[in-house]
Amino acid sequence: MRAERRAERRAARGLAPRKKGKRTGVAGPGRLTAAALRPVARRPLATLVVAVLALVALAAPVLGINLTDMGRETHSRSIAAMQVYDRANAAFPELKSMHQVVVRADADRAPEVTAALRELAADVEDDPRLSGTSRVTSSPDRRISMLQLQVPHYVSSDEAQSSLQDIRDTYVPRTVGRVKGAETAVTGDVARYADYPVHQEQKLPLILGALLLVTFAMTVWAFRSVVLGLIGIVLNLLSAAAALGVLVMVFQHTWAEDLVDFTSTGSIGARVPLFLFVILFGLSMDYQVFVISRIREAALRGVPTRQAVIEGIGSSASVVTSAAVVMVTVFASFAALHIIEMKQIGFSLAVAVLLDAFVIRLLVLPSVMLLLGEANWWPSRAVRRALQGTEPAPRPLESVS
Repeated sequence: MRAERRAERRAARGLAPRKKGKRTGVAGPGRLTAAALRPVARRPLATLVVAVLALVALAAPVLGINLTDMGRETHSRSIAAMQVYDRANAAFPELKSMHQVVVRADADRAPEVTAALRELAADVEDDPRLSGTSRVTSSPDRRISMLQLQVPHYVSSDEAQSSLQDIRDTYVPRTVGRVKGAETAVTGDVARYADYPVHQEQKLPLILGALLLVTFAMTVWAFRSVVLGLIGIVLNLLSAAAALGVLVMVFQHTWAEDLVDFTSTGSIGARVPLFLFVILFGLSMDYQVFVISRIREAALRGVPTRQAVIEGIGSSASVVTSAAVVMVTVFASFAALHIIEMKQIGFSLAVAVLLDAFVIRLLVLPSVMLLLGEANWWPSRAVRRALQGTEPAPRPLESVS
């Protein structure tokens, strides 16, 4: 737009338009982008090794990640609702959390189920981890019965978690577990805290696999290149793992509490990796398609692959980095929230976008593509035909008389 306005002003003053250089219609890289691409162009292998090792080092803390369900006790105590919650718990400690033993059986077995539940309540009455308060209720059709056991501890405490394990493994099997034909389950606040992260860990590989498959399929479909599809998968995993590693370094420890204004729980919210992978993969695919489209357009014009990579990265860098700055600003604003899980989501996404836009797209991607050369486009023949069409035709042999 600025170039067009300058041309209009020059025309209004009766001046001839400025002649364009050799790269007609191609915007050159800015100073910072040119400085970043200079070592990439000169030593792509060294740049790739250094950048990948740095990202792997950032991703290493993921091996020690501790996923938990962020309960009410993790919220900032500056929130008025949490202050009331704490006063209520101080007045009624037995209401902090509960176990719910649910039994489904035929209606004619309701008396037997009720007796077994009362036996279970009597067994745990003297357990110091429980409050001793219990209640048995039944549905109107008498097919569902439930025993509520009050727990005077937060759901994340060792006392609450160990009591859940004992109820499931010991108390339930020797009481309601003996009722023939009865189905039994233990739920409640404590069970949710224990079971939800496990469920997340089981489902996350399936979600991640689906994201990778879609990433690969879309890249192959858009560029007709299996190689670029594989590159897209690896780069997405690398940036996401590095961002998750930084998140673990910051939020599972206490050194950054004053910096980010939080109290460490020694864990990461179970939902955070899911949000990180889903949102980051969507954003990085936008960047990937935009950048590689510029490179492929240049290659289809007959520009050699090496030059096409430098031109494509350079001409698209300003748009990608501008979009990244906007997204980082949005995600970083989450850090001002009081709920620690929202802080973690915003922080991890801000770090991920920064790494993806400034390290992956400016250093790793061009280094890989420069090293691979024309192999980037395999098995598509369109780029190879375009490159071959620019080569000078061989001169015919002169006849020897």
